Amino acid sequence: MESSSAQTRVPIEDIRRTELITATLRVISAQGFERTTVRDIARAADASVGSVNYYFKSKDDLLRVAVAETDARFRTQVREAVADASEYPAKLARVVESCFPKASEDGPDWAVFVDFWYRASRHESYRAIFEEAHEEWIEMLSQVLADGASDGVFFLSANPRDEALAFAAMIDGLALYTRVTKHVETETARRIAKEYIESLCQKGVTRRGVKQ
Repeated sequence: MESSSAQTRVPIEDIRRTELITATLRVISAQGFERTTVRDIARAADASVGSVNYYFKSKDDLLRVAVAETDARFRTQVREAVADASEYPAKLARVVESCFPKASEDGPDWAVFVDFWYRASRHESYRAIFEEAHEEWIEMLSQVLADGASDGVFFLSANPRDEALAFAAMIDGLALYTRVTKHVETETARRIAKEYIESLCQKGVTRRGVKQ
C-alpha cells in the first residue's frame, strides 16, 4: 500500500512551475515588467531559460499566469478573512487590512499590480484577467455592503454595487499612491480606508456630495 506521504507528494513539475511564478513576481516587483527578461526570471528561480520556455510560451504568458494565480490566492485569503469576522464593519476592515497589512504581515505586491494595470489598459489579454478578478472582488464587497445596509449598520449614498465600486477604487487609488509618492504610506492608506468604513456607519454623514 502506498504511504500517505507518497499519496500527497506534489509533482516536481508543479513545484517547478510555482517556483518560476514566484521568481517572476519577485523580479518584476524589483525592476518592472519592461526591464524583466526571461533570463532574469530563470536566474532568480535558479533554472535554465529552457525550463522557463517549457512551462510558459513567453514572458507575457508568464506574467499573465503569475498575476492571475497570485490574485486568485489573495482573493481567497480575503474571502476567508471576511467570513471570519462577525460584524459588517469588521468584514470591510479585514479587506483593508489584507490590502494594506502591517510590515510583519503578507499582502499584495502593489508594484506588480501597477505594472499589470498598465498592461491591462492597453492589451485585451491582460484586461480579460483584470475583468474576471475585478467582478468577483466587487460581488464580494457588494454583498457585505448590501447585508450591512439591510441590517441597518451601513447607510449607503448609492446602491451596494456602486458603493462597492467606490470602495474598491479608493483602495486601488491609495495602493497606487503608496507606490508613486512618499506622502502616502501604507499606514496612511489603511487609516483613510478605515475612516471611509466608519463614515458608512454614520447616518447623516455627507459622502460624495450626498447627505443621508
